[in-house]
Amino acid sequence: MRRSLLTLLWLATDTLVFTGAYALAYFVKVGWIFSSDLPFQTYLTATLMTVTGWLIVMVTMRNYGLSRVQKSPKNFAYIAYASVIGMAGFALSFYFLKQELFSRLLLLMAGVTSAVMIYVWHIIFDQIQRRFLRKNPPTYPTLIIGSNREAERLIEKMQVKKSPYTPVAILDGHGSSRSEIHGVPVVGKLNKLEDVIRERKVTHLVQCDQLEHSINLLSLCRAHGITYMLLPFVLGVIEDQVPTEALEGQQVVSVGGKGGWRWFFR
Repeated sequence: MRRSLLTLLWLATDTLVFTGAYALAYFVKVGWIFSSDLPFQTYLTATLMTVTGWLIVMVTMRNYGLSRVQKSPKNFAYIAYASVIGMAGFALSFYFLKQELFSRLLLLMAGVTSAVMIYVWHIIFDQIQRRFLRKNPPTYPTLIIGSNREAERLIEKMQVKKSPYTPVAILDGHGSSRSEIHGVPVVGKLNKLEDVIRERKVTHLVQCDQLEHSINLLSLCRAHGITYMLLPFVLGVIEDQVPTEALEGQQVVSVGGKGGWRWFFR
């Protein structure tokens, strides 16, 4: 419920920011007046007609996903793309209403302003959202399997960056002498798995260690409706970013060879 309300609030505020960006571009271009040559009411109506389609584009590109790093250049590229679609939608809407063209410079200013303002707002809102989602009880309690260096590094990142996926417990398949890692308690071995899932109301599980029970972990997660995640390290892949792609509809982990411009066509 907390996540749903925050998402609705995010969509509503994005609507206001997008509309405000176009309004700001209008006044910067024509001056702080209501021009008779370019009626503000018609301009605003065209903007409001565009917002719904623009939001659909943003949603389909998962710009509101919890796993999306909002301040990354890649995320800005997604937002910029959506803004270009918004510009096209606005041009069509305005032409439909007034049946004549208008300033191309104004359209460009509105598109650039909306992209920058939405990007900045997403960074701000994401930080606000993360704090609310981590409030006790956390919205997404996450169980960590393993207490090795990779698990420790992951937990440190999750704690420092206030990840919405809040680590609440650690289980080690081989046992551990440590009682906690970065404030997250080590509660025992895998024999306590089902008890920990039930008691801590776990929604996500991250496997950070090589175990013979991976299939059992996956089956248990499916039975309890838990999202199962696996560090590439467990598979012997030493990569910071390992994208998941589809091969004829089947999801696969892809470790690329050459990068550069070829990335767009892989």
